[in-house]
Amino acid sequence: MLNIVRGAKVSTPYGEGIVVNLPVYGRISVKYADGTIRFFFRSDVEKGTIKAIAA
Repeated sequence: MLNIVRGAKVSTPYGEGIVVNLPVYGRISVKYADGTIRFFFRSDVEKGTIKAIAA
């Protein structure tokens, strides 16, 4: 899962969010400022859909 860890700031097509879980079963949960949670998978990391950003 590269550098995608709990608490990491990430950039996605939906905006910036924070990873709220460890990648269990290959699924990553990202929480956005408005409280929305979206799920991403290992393939999304490999494709570049979800990327870690510098703090």
